[in-house]
Amino acid sequence: MVFAQDPDKDLIQRIQRGDQSAFNQLVLKYRNRVMGVATRMLGDRVEAEDLSQDVFVKVYNALQGFKGEALFSTWLYRVTANSCLNHRKKQARERQVTKIVDDPEPILADGGSNPQALLERKELKSFLERAIRDLPEEQRMVLILRDIEGLSYEEIAGSLGLELGTVRSRLHRARLAVQASIRETFSLDFNNRSACL
Repeated sequence: MVFAQDPDKDLIQRIQRGDQSAFNQLVLKYRNRVMGVATRMLGDRVEAEDLSQDVFVKVYNALQGFKGEALFSTWLYRVTANSCLNHRKKQARERQVTKIVDDPEPILADGGSNPQALLERKELKSFLERAIRDLPEEQRMVLILRDIEGLSYEEIAGSLGLELGTVRSRLHRARLAVQASIRETFSLDFNNRSACL
């Protein structure tokens, strides 16, 4: 086995020897990251929860054959990305309408925030989520992994099986598309407000 500098090396070896508690530790360590990627890719928290569970079942079943040729985290992101893409393809074939569920986290007023600022922040967050969801899948995944999950270009390339140049190109196009969407929306909003004055 290779396991070159993998921080999860010991956990994986324990799992491969049949230690169930080590797998539980691995799930606890990565469940929020897997859930975050799945939620942003699918746009539906309930579907993302189901998919995240499926990802960990796949990982558990495949760990005996894991040779450590890549970091475990890189491999996990690849399994997650492929599962998300396969799920979306399945949805398209079945012609299901994706229901967008807002993040149920409540907006808590802190002493210094006014309701208008809180509302604007919530609207901006919602707008950005929509702009990211509207990106083509291959751009969306790269943007999520880089700008939201904080992976390096090399980790993204390894996770998605892409060349570094492809990762950079897709990320650049994704960022430009989101910026254009912001400009267009706020330009329209400003024009509408001006017309009302």
